Amino acid sequence: MNKKKQLNITLLVAATLLSAHCNADKLEIKPFFNPDNQSAAFFKKSVAFNSASDFLTVQEKSWEYETDLKHEKAGNKKATNCKTLKKLLKEGYTAAKDYEYGFVNAQSLTCSMWKEMATFKPYSVSYMNDLSLNKDFATKAPARFALLISNEEIKKAESAKSWDSMSQIKKIDLVNDMRAIYYDSTGGIQRLTLMAKGDYNGDGIEDRLLFMENSVE
Repeated sequence: MNKKKQLNITLLVAATLLSAHCNADKLEIKPFFNPDNQSAAFFKKSVAFNSASDFLTVQEKSWEYETDLKHEKAGNKKATNCKTLKKLLKEGYTAAKDYEYGFVNAQSLTCSMWKEMATFKPYSVSYMNDLSLNKDFATKAPARFALLISNEEIKKAESAKSWDSMSQIKKIDLVNDMRAIYYDSTGGIQRLTLMAKGDYNGDGIEDRLLFMENSVE
């Protein structure tokens, strides 16, 4: 894989499910999936995922960019798709080169995100029609959305009321309806992207899957 593609996904740290409580509307809506699905990091061309089942199928789809992994006792092996990557990591394999650890971790997170997206189904009730990635969102999102870099901050987040109360968001760049960049008072930069909307847990209510990339100025 070329270095540019590695850099594009190295900063990925989490995918988080969000629920909110706004005015409910009775709906019958198919799941939504963001066309920017991170597949270009594994294949020469982005793969179009049009349904939840596509995300399940891609777990075994062979990558065009294999990943080298190492094991202290078993030697080196190559991960050729999400299924083999997860299997090898579970068996104790790690990145073949230390500087690629973050990259392999990002690959694993992307595979996990796709697996979660495969479970999204049509929903009939939404509490999030008025929820947008803006300043108000930061006051409603839980504190675990904050960029936490110390044990003290992690402990503080357990009792904090919201993301904004932890990070003190000072500026927001709205890239589009699905992506926003949040800047906090300590130099943290958090890029949040809406990846999916649908019923995640079978209760008929809309859930959302969000993709967050963190960095520091």
